[in-house]
Amino acid sequence: MAIETLSSQQSAAWKDRVLPPVEKVAEGVWALPVPIPNNPLVYTYCYAIADGTGVVLIDPGWDGKDQYLALNSALNDLGFTVADIHGIAITHYHRDHIGLVPALLAKNPEAWVAMHGEDLRAIKRFYTNAVDLGTGIDPNLNIARAYGVPEGRWAEVESLQAGSSKGGSKKGGSQSDSMDLYRQAMSQLPENIHVLDDGTELPLDEGRVTAMWTPGHTYGHSAFVRDEDKLFFSGDHVLPTITPNIGLDSGAITHSLGDYLRSLEKIGQLDEDVAVLPAHGFRFTGLHDRKVELVEHHHERLGEIRARMEATDDHSVYSIAAGLHWSRGFESLHNFNLFAALAETAAHMHYLGIDIGVGSLVGKD
Repeated sequence: MAIETLSSQQSAAWKDRVLPPVEKVAEGVWALPVPIPNNPLVYTYCYAIADGTGVVLIDPGWDGKDQYLALNSALNDLGFTVADIHGIAITHYHRDHIGLVPALLAKNPEAWVAMHGEDLRAIKRFYTNAVDLGTGIDPNLNIARAYGVPEGRWAEVESLQAGSSKGGSKKGGSQSDSMDLYRQAMSQLPENIHVLDDGTELPLDEGRVTAMWTPGHTYGHSAFVRDEDKLFFSGDHVLPTITPNIGLDSGAITHSLGDYLRSLEKIGQLDEDVAVLPAHGFRFTGLHDRKVELVEHHHERLGEIRARMEATDDHSVYSIAAGLHWSRGFESLHNFNLFAALAETAAHMHYLGIDIGVGSLVGKD
């Protein structure tokens, strides 16, 4: 089945990179866009699922006052308030998915939270400073040097580190302050989190939604399936027009691509006509065709890396990445986008058995 959009409004908004309207996507299910500040993705879809007299949310979105107000307003439009949230299910720990959880729990401490145990462990590494918030790596590791980044560009990677004084700009300080607040918020997650595993059912009052463990984008990434109306809440595992980054989860970088490819095969068990509800982009059908496209993309990338290895004697991650095709060109990649490209290249290189020069990327728990 070819890939087809299920929403002209969502498709148009994605094309124009503007916030789409709140939209009903199935009986008792709504897509609520929550903005992401200063990010080309623009928004994350929070999905609200009717649950008795209230709702359950999947991925409430980035933290911040504007984000909270946007989500609250969308809930109000549906006839709900934050007090009506029965629970919050998280596909993975990235900030644009989990960020609002502490603020929502502060208003409604009775709501449950569910996420995979591996991503819960990742969060704990963040707020205990076992890894750096900006890069997800051992804070004692000079990742720029390890990846072979030219010294003149080290500051671009170093500037991502929480509390970094590199550059000293007001903008950099604001970013650091934001990350510190985020770390503090994550440290306040409740202890009684529902830990998901493959096949775990969410504790709903009505209906049945099941977690599907899909490691790759993060090691604990979970998608959710509602069989009754063939809905697949794919998180960042499958997106309609872009490929999720494989390699940012440094704790799993040495097996993330293999994990991701196996997870793509796993979703082949779902019905061909399932409705895919992603975190970014637009809802669509054609999951099996999209799966094939994603597998082909990564095999093409592996082929590019093999060719680049033969074309140069410099086999550092930076050198290999510089010779690959990037949609906006490698020279346009800076700061986080540069780091993301290097991390993805490193994951692919490791899959091919190539030394990426860093050993274990994260410290011990």
